[in-house]
Parts: sequence; C-alpha cells; structure tokens
Amino acid sequence: MLNPNIWRSQQRDFQWRGLRVGFHDEGQGPVLVLLHGLPGSSWDWHRLWPMLSGQFRLICPDFPGCGDSDKPTGYSYRLSDQAQLVLDLLHHLGIQQCQMIGHDYGASVGQRMLTAESDIHISRCSWLCARPGAEARYFLWRELLLAGPLGPLFCHGISEGLYGRYLETLSGPYTPISSQTRQDSWQLLCAHQGRQILPLLLQYRYELPLSNEHPTINERTRQQYIGGEYDPLSKRNRHSADTRWIKTGHFPHLEDAEHLALLLVDFHREDGSDSPAVFRNLISGQ
Repeated sequence: MLNPNIWRSQQRDFQWRGLRVGFHDEGQGPVLVLLHGLPGSSWDWHRLWPMLSGQFRLICPDFPGCGDSDKPTGYSYRLSDQAQLVLDLLHHLGIQQCQMIGHDYGASVGQRMLTAESDIHISRCSWLCARPGAEARYFLWRELLLAGPLGPLFCHGISEGLYGRYLETLSGPYTPISSQTRQDSWQLLCAHQGRQILPLLLQYRYELPLSNEHPTINERTRQQYIGGEYDPLSKRNRHSADTRWIKTGHFPHLEDAEHLALLLVDFHREDGSDSPAVFRNLISGQ
C-alpha cells in the first residue's frame, strides 16, 4: 500500500485563483480524469492507480479543501467552481479530450463539468456511488449535521475514532477498509486544518437537484453507474435499473479495487485502451 506521504511528495502544483492545487499526472494512453469523493483526496485512487496507469494517462487533483491542496476558510467550495478548476487544469495540460471517473462528491463535480461551457470533449464517464439528489435519505445524519448551521461547531469534535466509525458504517461487511487505510485517510483529512472545512464542502448537498433522476447529459457522452450492494446510501436508490452493482460498500475503489478495475477498463477501453484480456493478465501477474 502506498504511503500517503510518498503520494503527497509526488504531486505537482497547479496555481488556480490564488490557490495551490495538488495533482497527479502519470501513465500513457487515453486521458482518464479521476475525481475523488468526500471526505477524501486523490490518494483514494492509490489502489486503482497501478492497474490503470499502464493503459491510461491518469490525472487526479486534490480538490480545494481536500488532501494536500489549499483549504481556505473564506472560499465557497461550490460545485461549479470545483468543476471549472478541473477544466482549467486540463486546459493547462493541453488536453482536449478525456474520459472521467468520479466517486461520490467527485461524481457531482464531474456532472457539472458536462454541463459547463468548454471545448474539452468528455467522451465517457463512470460514476461510483453517486448521490442522486439533495434529499436527506442520500446522506448520513453525521453529514446532515455537518452541512447544517451547527456544522462549524460539530466539526471540532470529530476524532480519529469517530471518523473511523463513519468509514466503517459506509463500507461493506465483506470488504472492510483496513485500519491503516483509515489512519492514512484521517491524516490527509486533517492536513492544513482540513476538519474545519468539512461543513463548507458539504454545502454541496444544497446544490444537488431535488430529484432521484440522473441529469440529462449530452448524448455524445456515455455514462456508467456503479453502486455498492452494501452501501447504505446506494440501497436507498435501488430502483436505478442502469446501475452496475459491486459487492462493496460506499468505497469500491478502496474495498475491491481489482473487481472495480475490470468494470472500468471494460467500459473505458473502447476509447483506445488495451483489451480486458490483456488487463486481466496484468492484474493476475501473468
């Protein structure tokens, strides 16, 4: 498992609207942008990274307010701003076409990117455990409390133990997140006094539509929805017939990265990556 401090040391810097944004850019092939969820960071993709970087050029930022990027208290953290950040980063890197994978909050940001005015063509998107609407049933009570008026007070009481139990609540019974992963994730959450930013980040709940329908996207963009069978949030959206289910909780990329990688490559390879057979040989060591 990659140590988060090593991961952070390998990041590049992108200056955006006065903020330092850390990001990774590695691999060869079609460009695949990875957008992390909350609470999380680009390090959340570390288990998928070696399985995808041989077939794709992977780009993943730490959103402002997350990971090792700047976390100012006077910033709005709107979904539209986070989406514009990613688009500007892609422009900075000279990218005109890409594919996308977004988990949770990252899926909401990615969907905003698809509706923004941009000359970057996004051909395929995979949404992992995306929250379909702003309704309270799609959020845990801890998240609702943080997103409410008492959030700034409550965030100071979050301990590593409480954070670990939050992750346990969302992970699957047969694919638990290891204690080391919980500790490493906590370390990245707390970097640059990140706990106090959580209430601001979770305000995105009020930007989501009051609907359980997927947003209408340009038909040129193909979409794949993947949900965790044991994700308490995905269970509340079980009627979604176009979702592929994986036997994990809310964090399939941390709980069962190998199975998830097969689903992702099978979908995204059609834009130019290697075949699933080649990929299965790579992850099995053959």
